[in-house]
Amino acid sequence: MPRTACRPVLIAFAIAGLTAGAARADAQSAIRPYVGASIGSFNLDSDDVDGRTATTGIVGGATFSRYVDVEGEAVFPTGSFTRTYTGVSVSFAPQGSSREEIERQGVVSQFDWDRKITSSISAVVVIHPAVTARVVPALVAGVTNQRTRTITKSTPLVIPVGVDPQHPSVVAREERHVRNMGGPTIGGQVAFLITPRLAIVPDVRYDYGSIGDEIHNTLRATVRTIWKF
Repeated sequence: MPRTACRPVLIAFAIAGLTAGAARADAQSAIRPYVGASIGSFNLDSDDVDGRTATTGIVGGATFSRYVDVEGEAVFPTGSFTRTYTGVSVSFAPQGSSREEIERQGVVSQFDWDRKITSSISAVVVIHPAVTARVVPALVAGVTNQRTRTITKSTPLVIPVGVDPQHPSVVAREERHVRNMGGPTIGGQVAFLITPRLAIVPDVRYDYGSIGDEIHNTLRATVRTIWKF
């Protein structure tokens, strides 16, 4: 992962470490690491594409006190998010023309968007009550970074009479962008303890990535299998 992509996660781990360190001062049990795997769904709401796909993931963390866990998670959506629409991409009508003339002299193109989130990496603090029963609810807060790859295509379908098909504004185009997107994460979970070491944990998290003018928010729901050492 590029250095810029790591910064939000490293910051979250630092904050989580400070929180866990304070909690550990009152800890009544030793630190207990845990690992796990998950399956779930990934819902994307963005300016360009929306949709849902399945995910697989891995989890690793540690219980630092009766009330605080520090956790890292990597989720991998299995599909892409796509959108296709048609419209006027450019018009050769002179300035001041009517709407009808602008449309008549416009190039009608098909636009295809394809966004793939190759990974979603989170660092969070999990706050829960003392484990005295087999069902343990918890709050989750931290940050998430998503590595995205977006492909946009523009294909002319209708070219007005008299317009050169090889004009730079008319020819088919394809653009590719790779970016890191993400922001604060908040959510909740409920752990069902099968044994003192094995738990099944439904988990729901919302990632707010609309920092600035661009919308990129995700709602993630997973079911995890966790093993504590």
